[in-house]
Amino acid sequence: MSESLSQQDISEILDWQQKIAIANHNNIFCHCRTCGYEWVDSTFDAICPTCTSKPDD
Repeated sequence: MSESLSQQDISEILDWQQKIAIANHNNIFCHCRTCGYEWVDSTFDAICPTCTSKPDD
């Protein structure tokens, strides 16, 4: 079964892909030195969501 996408659907998909690309560009892989938890954030001074440790702790 072949489905045809409308121009609006294609535009919406391209818009979402661009937003995802921008978000991925801004994401930073974080590793907590206190508890070892790893997560992705978009700030350099992210607080650990598990133990609330700050980067300077």
